[in-house]
Amino acid sequence: MLVLFKNAEVYFGNRFETADVLVANKKIAAVGTLSLTGLKSAGADYLEVDCMGNYLCPGFIDSQLLLAGGSGESGFLSQSPRIYIDECVKGGITTVVGTIGVDTITKNMPQLFACVRAFREAGYSAYAYSGGYELPPKTLTKSLSEDILYINEIIGAGEVAIADRRAPEPTPDDLARVVIDSYVAGFLSSKAGVTRIHVGDGKRRLKTIREMMDRHEVQPECLYFTHLERSRELVREGIELARKGCFLDFDIHENDLEIWYRCYLDMGGPLEKLSFSSDAGVSSPTEVWHEIRKCSLHHDFPFAQLIDHMTVVPAKALKLYEKGFIKSGFDADLLVIDKKDLQIRDVMANGKFFMKNYKMLYEDQAYTMRRRMDCYGLRS
Repeated sequence: MLVLFKNAEVYFGNRFETADVLVANKKIAAVGTLSLTGLKSAGADYLEVDCMGNYLCPGFIDSQLLLAGGSGESGFLSQSPRIYIDECVKGGITTVVGTIGVDTITKNMPQLFACVRAFREAGYSAYAYSGGYELPPKTLTKSLSEDILYINEIIGAGEVAIADRRAPEPTPDDLARVVIDSYVAGFLSSKAGVTRIHVGDGKRRLKTIREMMDRHEVQPECLYFTHLERSRELVREGIELARKGCFLDFDIHENDLEIWYRCYLDMGGPLEKLSFSSDAGVSSPTEVWHEIRKCSLHHDFPFAQLIDHMTVVPAKALKLYEKGFIKSGFDADLLVIDKKDLQIRDVMANGKFFMKNYKMLYEDQAYTMRRRMDCYGLRS
């Protein structure tokens, strides 16, 4: 069935303009001033969605979630369950990239891969990084290169930890091997080939990265750093790398995005190199949207500029070339957002409505089982 979004304020990359959007076969078929006359005369099956008074934005790309759940740091009882699709829908997230963190034993690659496949079966776009904090990376096949080359959903390595008490500091040479292996496998398979770097609060900060780049021919755009919102010094060092071509990410785990985003802007950080992610595992992926709303409604950051960091930037960093924009031929991942209070009204992923008029149209399988769960307050 065709879907025509009418009278929306459509996001065109850091700005909004009034336009209509036609969706067909999971793709955006046309953008502009569109008429139903041709559809009616042809007897086409279509749905018209009136977006007057609303923004129409691309679905958000969450570049890091612990899809299989977090391991916790207070024993087995502190482990959290896997991420549910419902949570992503409510947060406007239509593309997820799963990762494993410090625990690669009880939260391992087979578990992560199963979660990615579950999202895909529901109609979502889902990917994964291969590995975890330590090196050499623990992979699904016998090597990182084979994971990226042969498994469609795996698009890079990570999250590899530096400057963190929970993982040995990798040598520049060992880290370069992972980064280059990921890069080469990426261009051989037409994938991102990025290495997601977890930056801890250790005193070395990004020193290992600088040493690696001094000693090896590493492509800066293949490095994607997260958790930089730990200190002003770390943000400053990150900006230096961003100016060389690396990508940066702020997670919203501490719910203080407005502080670190202001810091980044005050330091002159390049906007086109910064993304936001939920890092959901203990927290919910919905929180990244709460932080964006707060930054726009209460801290006067431009809304269109904030949207860039969840759409355009991660799409570019991850080489998801059919996502992040509302353009003909791109994936039909769309959000209808009320202009007055920035509440998400509709969520479409790959041409399928998951939320319509604030009502969930998808219920995760776990909630329909006899063993019901109350996760993150989603059930009362």
